[in-house]
Amino acid sequence: MVLLILLSLLLSLAVADQGCPPGAFISFSGDKCYQPVFLPTDFHSAEKLCVEFGGHLASVHSKWENAGLMVSVQLDNYWLGGQHVNSNGSWTWTDGSAFNYNNWASGGGVTGKDCLLVDRVTTLWQPSDCQRKATFICETKLSSTTTTLPTTTVPTTTPPSTTTMIGPPCTNCTCTGGHCYVFVECYLTWDDALSNCKRMKGNLASVHNAHVEAIIEQHASKLGRWYWIGGQCDENKHINWSDGTSVDYTHWATEEPYENYGDYRCVRTLRRRLTLTIAI
Repeated sequence: MVLLILLSLLLSLAVADQGCPPGAFISFSGDKCYQPVFLPTDFHSAEKLCVEFGGHLASVHSKWENAGLMVSVQLDNYWLGGQHVNSNGSWTWTDGSAFNYNNWASGGGVTGKDCLLVDRVTTLWQPSDCQRKATFICETKLSSTTTTLPTTTVPTTTPPSTTTMIGPPCTNCTCTGGHCYVFVECYLTWDDALSNCKRMKGNLASVHNAHVEAIIEQHASKLGRWYWIGGQCDENKHINWSDGTSVDYTHWATEEPYENYGDYRCVRTLRRRLTLTIAI
């Protein structure tokens, strides 16, 4: 079963040495972070996802930035944030910055196709059908404001950890207990959802208390759809979390897990309330 879902992407908040979140790398100009996303998506959905993380599809403004992407990114053909939005042949970036550099293949950006795709083999830019599905790169501003948060629960007499942390890495997520819950709208199977969360240095969400359940419910209930979380049931109807954490809290829907559920072993949330049901 493939569902319209919001992946509850569980992200660590630890900052890499250069100030970018895990899995991201700093731009040549030093003022933004690039985050490769291995989820093949159409252009406009990719931009929407980047906005959810507080950024946009990546813009490139020099041959040095472009070369840095070529060296650092291990993707197939991928979207950048360039789009052709008017009839005079000019291109713009989705982040609103000036389109002052290009690396077009022969023929330039003059075609009837309106979104900018990078050819991984030639490293050249090419106009493409915006509905094509491709991997993509998000950019976010490099955060200069950091706070220090404890990484574990400690007695009040013990100083907090000195691990450097940053605030929420996106505009549409909620953070608690050292993790952020990010809701990403995609059509995916449970296995594909998990795979892509891991590629983005996260995991499908695990739920360990009513507080986390309430946080997820607050966001998920607004949309009224089914959403995968990180639970799977084994043949003995024991739930396991995909992130390897212990199962210390559950809130099953009535009559679930089923007595004879066959291949239905993956856990999703019920619409408008965070109880658990089995779904393939």
